[in-house]
Amino acid sequence: MANAKLAAASLTEVAPDNGGAKKGPRTPQEFFAIVHPPEAEATDAQLRAAIDWLFPRVLLRPPTEVESARLIEFARASIAEDGKLLGFRNLLAAIMLNPEVVYRSERGAGQPDEFGRVRLSDREIAYALAYALTDSRPDDALLAADLATAEAVRGQAQRLLDDGKVAKPRILGFFREYFEYAGAADVFKDEELFRSHSPETLVEDTDRLVLYFYERDKEVLKELLTTRLSFVQYTERNGTPERSSAKNHGAHLAYNLPPDWKWHADQPVELPGDQRAGILTQPSWLVAKSGNFDNDAIRRGLWVRRKLLGGTIPDLPITVDAQLPEDPEKTLRERMGVTREKYCWKCHSRMNPLGETFEMFDHFGRWRTRELGEPVLSAGRIDWSGDAEVDGEVGDAVELVRRLAGSDRVRQVFVRHVFRYFMGRNETPDDAATLRRADRAYAESGGSMKQLILSLLTSDSFLYRKG
Repeated sequence: MANAKLAAASLTEVAPDNGGAKKGPRTPQEFFAIVHPPEAEATDAQLRAAIDWLFPRVLLRPPTEVESARLIEFARASIAEDGKLLGFRNLLAAIMLNPEVVYRSERGAGQPDEFGRVRLSDREIAYALAYALTDSRPDDALLAADLATAEAVRGQAQRLLDDGKVAKPRILGFFREYFEYAGAADVFKDEELFRSHSPETLVEDTDRLVLYFYERDKEVLKELLTTRLSFVQYTERNGTPERSSAKNHGAHLAYNLPPDWKWHADQPVELPGDQRAGILTQPSWLVAKSGNFDNDAIRRGLWVRRKLLGGTIPDLPITVDAQLPEDPEKTLRERMGVTREKYCWKCHSRMNPLGETFEMFDHFGRWRTRELGEPVLSAGRIDWSGDAEVDGEVGDAVELVRRLAGSDRVRQVFVRHVFRYFMGRNETPDDAATLRRADRAYAESGGSMKQLILSLLTSDSFLYRKG
């Protein structure tokens, strides 16, 4: 309310001008005609003109007749009580305090159908589509579109997806939120241990990899889980590839590239297949799922259990001190032995065997073969996955992610996470048909992320609300 009043005051400034008065730099003529001269009475026509000027600028639509009549009545009462200037400012503040200025309406239009559902209005669908993809208000074409059918909605969604000039930060935002690799920048590391560590560069490299496969739009999830390709210190300025800034230009060492590796614009580069397979073996993800001075096999296993296998792990009991013993002469796997106590193993058995496969990397994301002078143990297991073909022993993280990448269950869990992100809520039993159609659209299109998104944005779950 305070901000609305400040804005209203800014829009009604009157400046002195050679003994007379002129409108302030932000005051439109429609408002100046009301506030000056101060002794003149404001007419209904002037008030309506002011309302018609402000409405499209803050609500992106003209006022209805009912709204105009109600606001003029409010202005008259406010002017009578507080004087013309303050009363008029109250009118402007009231328009800017319309809930529609701050919140998206999803009340729907018309009467509920036989299932008790109300379809969103065209305007509400336009806003929902725009914010789902672009995180911005809808453009003129979307606002003017007839969105009475799912096919029409699909056409507009397709237009936004295909238009390279329309920024779509929500696409990359999903992958960042799903894989959580951007958290690498928040993990403190001792620079003395690896002076070339540059988490921002690692995150930017993974961003580029995500967009590379999204733009190709084939088997997106499988590629992101298994690819040997990676961008390394790669960025673009005005469409021209260039080397991203990194400490000592040595960020490539996190990928185990040779110390004398020369940066080149022909990227992505191919990494050894026995060392890397997709985002879960990218240094950015490994750092994001590590501690300050060591790996975090438990947290890595928890991520795999929840995000790939769709499992649940109870929250840590408040009576448990979840700290591994400090012992510089023992490996992480050895120190994790305390989690095998009966009380702990009920939950840790669903995380540790998954996360321990990533011990083939250190906490900076570098591939390694030895830890504390001993051969690294990266073997693990997949259990209770819900897919009998997936369960069993795995030799390391590369084998783990390659096996999971071919699982129908992992694909279906991924679709569920895409649903949650673009719907802004968890799924319910009523969304079962939407999830099945979305999974089918993804599978039958050859793993197209765009077709998956289009299926969700044209579904009843997106277009309808319970009355």
